[in-house]
Amino acid sequence: MAKKRYLSNYSIENIAQSIVRDSATGKKYSQEDKKKRYQERLQLLEDFPKLKEIFSLEHIHRYDISWAKKIARMGILPSEIIVVDSRIQDMCYLPFWTYYGSGEGSFSRCAGVGNFSCCPPFNLNAEKVHALLERTDIFLVYQSKPTIMFGTGDPSELFKLVNGLTDEINSLLGKGTVVQKFGGGPCFACYPEPCEGEGKCRSPHLKIPSLEGMGICVDQVCKDLAFLTGDEHWKITWIKGFGTPEQKPKKMKGTVGLAIQLKKE
Repeated sequence: MAKKRYLSNYSIENIAQSIVRDSATGKKYSQEDKKKRYQERLQLLEDFPKLKEIFSLEHIHRYDISWAKKIARMGILPSEIIVVDSRIQDMCYLPFWTYYGSGEGSFSRCAGVGNFSCCPPFNLNAEKVHALLERTDIFLVYQSKPTIMFGTGDPSELFKLVNGLTDEINSLLGKGTVVQKFGGGPCFACYPEPCEGEGKCRSPHLKIPSLEGMGICVDQVCKDLAFLTGDEHWKITWIKGFGTPEQKPKKMKGTVGLAIQLKKE
C-alpha cells in the first residue's frame, strides 16, 4: 500500500492545502465529482441567457470603474465544493512583517482583525457561511490581472464593482438572488469614511467581508477554477516578504466572489 504524501513545510499555500485536505468538503469531492457538478452548473446557466451576459468580461469592462478594467477572468464553481473552514479564518491572526515608509516595520496580525467590522471576530463564523453556501447553486468568481493593489487609486472601487454586480443580478432575478458577497481584504465600501469598527456598520447593505475572513480557502477556489476551466492563470502565486522592500512578486491579483441562488426554494 502506497504511503500518503503529506505537506511538510509552513508556507501559506501548504497551510491552506493542509486545511483543505483535512476539511469535510475537501474529503468529500473528487476531481471527477467536481467536473460533473461543474458541467451541471454550466448547463443550468443556459436557462439564464441575460445572466450570462452580465457575467461576461465584455459587460464588466463597460463599468465606469477603473478596477473593472483590471478584471482578467471570470468563472463559476458549484457552491458545494467551496471549502469553508474556521482554520482559514484563524490565518487572519497569523503575524507577519509589514514595512511601510521609514522605520523597522512591525510583526503582527492583519490590521483588519478586531478593527474592521467585516473582519474577524465580527463577521460570520465558518459554520454560518457554509450554511449560506448550501442555499446557493453557483459561486461566481472574478480575478484581476496582476497589479499593485495598495497605495494607489481608490480602495473603494473593488467594493463598488461587487455591489454594482450584485444590484444588477438582483434586479434581473429578484432580491436575494445574491445570497452573499465576498471581497478581497478588509472592507472599504464606505471609503473615504473610516470603518466604524467593533462590528458596527453605517451602510450594512454595502458591506463586503473578505473571502478569507469568512473562512473560504481562496487558494483552493483558484486551484479548482484552473482545473475546471483549463486556465492556469487562475492559480495564486503567494507573496513573500509582503510590504517589505524585498517583496516578491511586487504585484498581486485581486479575487472576489458572489454566492448566487438560481433555483428558488
